[in-house]
Amino acid sequence: MDKIKVIFQPVGVTVEVPVGITILEAARLGGICLTAPCGGNGRCGKCRVKVYRPGDMEKWVLACHTPIFQNITVEVPPMGEMVILEEGNTKGILPDPVFLLDGNGNLNHRTGFVLDSPEQEGVPLGLAVDVGTTTMVGYLYDLFEGKSLSVVSHQNGQFPYGSDVISRLAYAIQSEENYRQIRRALLQSIEALFLDCCRQAKVKVKQIREIVTVGNTPMMHMLLQLPLQGLATAPFQPYAKGPFYKTAFELGLGAVDKAICYFPPFIGGFVGSDALAAALAQNFGQNNETQMLVDIGTNGEIILQSGEQLLAASAPAGPALEGGNIHHGMIASSGAIDKVNIDFDVQAAVIGGSNPQGICGSGLVDALAEMLRLGILHSTGRMREPSELSPVISFRIKQRIKKEPESCFFLAERVAITQQDIREVQLAKAAIAAGIEVVLKEAGIAPEKIDSVQLAGGFGNYLNAANAKRIGLLGRLPLSKVRQVGNAAGAGAISILLSYKARKEAEYLQRSFKHLELASDVRYQRLFLEHINFPDKEY
Repeated sequence: MDKIKVIFQPVGVTVEVPVGITILEAARLGGICLTAPCGGNGRCGKCRVKVYRPGDMEKWVLACHTPIFQNITVEVPPMGEMVILEEGNTKGILPDPVFLLDGNGNLNHRTGFVLDSPEQEGVPLGLAVDVGTTTMVGYLYDLFEGKSLSVVSHQNGQFPYGSDVISRLAYAIQSEENYRQIRRALLQSIEALFLDCCRQAKVKVKQIREIVTVGNTPMMHMLLQLPLQGLATAPFQPYAKGPFYKTAFELGLGAVDKAICYFPPFIGGFVGSDALAAALAQNFGQNNETQMLVDIGTNGEIILQSGEQLLAASAPAGPALEGGNIHHGMIASSGAIDKVNIDFDVQAAVIGGSNPQGICGSGLVDALAEMLRLGILHSTGRMREPSELSPVISFRIKQRIKKEPESCFFLAERVAITQQDIREVQLAKAAIAAGIEVVLKEAGIAPEKIDSVQLAGGFGNYLNAANAKRIGLLGRLPLSKVRQVGNAAGAGAISILLSYKARKEAEYLQRSFKHLELASDVRYQRLFLEHINFPDKEY
């Protein structure tokens, strides 16, 4: 098969690829992280790159729709530095590791797992890893002292295959080669994370003897190389729930081949071990408090404890709240508007303090909440025309509303919220709010009876809870009970790494959960429609 060369700048990577594949496919083969939130289906328009062909002028094209028939140079727009939530609300953990030292200084595994190399060079180290769809965080610890040595965050290298799990699943199940490609991208990201953790701590990679990894169910299936078909079609069941013990060598993680890898069990098809770890960190199953934990993302994970009941569900929110399918949407990185306040005019905070290039999820929630308060948005989601607004609304605000080619509200010169963007957010927030209400109805409790509502994860941590409530994202949950708990999944993963007792508690906790499949629940379908509109007033 004929090959051609593609040079990606400014990184200076040259890739030889078959004639006729797209620029996006070439980028994937070369390990180039090219933004493609829709997974390369031509829907989002975010994979624009500048192409230089011999004897031709430079041209902006969509990487997913541009086949390559000759040697070319591709200029990839720089991605801003991402804002990644690393720390959760960790509590004091007494070290009680799964490893024990015998009289000869060799390591033994409490589970009876046979170690290929029981001898230990240096202090035994452990790594807790929280793998998300967009980002991943690694926490390096001294296993016996319980001392934190480094914390490092990276982007998930699967981003060119789509910003959401569903896009990646759809790509992976098309062929064995596709599965190998997307899994390789994940492995490379994780290995880079390991190396950076050790580099920051100034320790040898070979000292890592145990790795605890948590994440959503599809990510963990890919890492474990399990069949994915059950997650791609209803009723969305995992191939196996775990827990799993594997060697790093079995997984293809050659940099840490002496390490034993532990994967806590999954609760359900889209309620993964990250949700279980978060529940452990927030003492689910350990007290009598009526509490709910919500991790808002592409798939919103909802967990409830009420008396002896433990319920879990996953709401398919889609990528809108992470900037996907939004006209000027982007992930939380440099140049993204992340906070919005509107009075006489728009005041927008931008990550990194640079000129605004787009808007991320938290900024989008703020903007829509403010637009509702000022009457720019009707409760149906329709954007009003300037002539329909109250006389007290400033002329500057009215000037920001444009009608061509569709109704839109400009937050900055080149960043606007369109009518279609508003519809996307309505679908996302209705999915989360309906999921919350189904879980409450299943438990037989009213929203006001909840003692605590915990918002977990990066989006939940940076979200303005009052604005989330104003747009209906949190349903009827009482705002006074809402608190943000940071990266609870990471905190839980650290507990599972350092404490064998916590590990067994997590496994028991997983068996105690009842998983609700919302896709087949008629209550969810009805409530989803009820929550499409924005609330009529502030609660």
